[in-house]
This record gives sequence, C-alpha cells and structure tokens, in this order.
Amino acid sequence: MKNIPVIVVEDEAGGMENILMKIEKNCPELSVVATCATGEEAVKAITAHRPQLVFLDINLGTMSGFDVLHKVQQIPFQVIFTTAFDEYAIKAIRAQAVDYLLKPIRPAELRKATDQALQRIHEQKPPERLFVPDGNGQKIFRIEEITYCIADNVNTEIHSQDGSKFLAVKTLKSINAMLPKHMFHRVSRSAVVNIDFVDSWHKADGGYIVMRDTRKIPTSKARLDEFLKKLSGTI
Repeated sequence: MKNIPVIVVEDEAGGMENILMKIEKNCPELSVVATCATGEEAVKAITAHRPQLVFLDINLGTMSGFDVLHKVQQIPFQVIFTTAFDEYAIKAIRAQAVDYLLKPIRPAELRKATDQALQRIHEQKPPERLFVPDGNGQKIFRIEEITYCIADNVNTEIHSQDGSKFLAVKTLKSINAMLPKHMFHRVSRSAVVNIDFVDSWHKADGGYIVMRDTRKIPTSKARLDEFLKKLSGTI
C-alpha cells in the first residue's frame, strides 16, 4: 500500500524520470504527490502537500536544496539529498538529512535510504493538540476531537466532536498547515475535514459530504480524487 507522501525535487528531466522509475520499482510504499524542477516550486509544493519525505536535489539553479530547507524549516519531513557531486556531504549531515545519494542513484542505496527514512517517520510522534490564539491566551484542542474547520472570511470556525465551535483568528490555510495530513483533508477552498468523522459522500449538486453531525459540506472536483483515496486508505 502506498501510504508515505513524497515530493521529488530534480531540475533535470532525465534525472527526474530516472528517480521516479526507481522509486516506483523499488519503494512501493512511497506515493509521489508532487514533482518539482526548481527550488521555488519545491517550497510551494512542500507547503501545500506537507510530505513525510522529500528527495531533494542540491543544485537547483537560483536556489539550492539547502535554501529550500531554510524556507520550510517549520514543516516536519525527512530529507534524502540527491546530487552528482560529493562535496556537500558534511553540509547534508549537518542538515540532519536521512542520507546523501550520489547520481546515478543505485537501487540498493535508494532502498537503504528509504528504509532509514521510514524508520525515522515511524518513530515520530504526531501532534496531539492544536493551539490557537484566544484573547491573551491560547485555546487548546485535542486534534482527534476536531471534526471539521470552515473558513469564515479570514477567520476559521473549528468544530469539535462535542458539537461546540470556536472562531479562530487564523486563516483556514494556516489551520490546515497545523493539522496532520493522514487525519485531515482540505475538500474545498473553504473546508477541511477529519476523515474519521465523514459519514457519507454524494455526487448530487456538484458533490458533497455529510459529516456525522449531519453537516453537509460541498467538495471541490479538483480535490475529490485525493480525498476519496485518503478516505479509502489507498494513500
């Protein structure tokens, strides 16, 4: 089962094709959710998808792989550097990379690096609580009890299992970034749902889901395929 979301960052078309082929053949548990040819694309993709593992080329034109890490340092993920040069090994170690693969990448080394990354991922403890500003303090939610979040202009309504709701002075995008991706999915521009609280999905009226509290939430066609795969456990 493919259940580890991965982003591959490689600026050469041939190199990208090569590593994708080797991942597909040798690492079946990895699911490539995005590919990027530049550092700028990588920053956007990592922020949007919040992968658990990134294969990161070091030389990316106007940015280096290390520049990418600096810009997304608040997002937790494992890194396997890929490069045709060996002079960056010490810097990669200091960046706490899982491994440092020299091109052309050998399947055995790819498999070994992936196993090391998976071990780190499985040892990570997912966040249990969400903290959002509340006046002069913080409102604390147990993440497993959050059922869905709805955008309200630049604020966000956070709904909980007990039927309560809280208006957070944060955008839906920023709230979504703090929630674990294996539990939550952004089904539209205005809604993020906890997949454990989805009761049903319907094709009528452009598509919508019904939550356990009977709330109907429209779904975006662009986000539907990934949502259904996550709901069925195939990613």
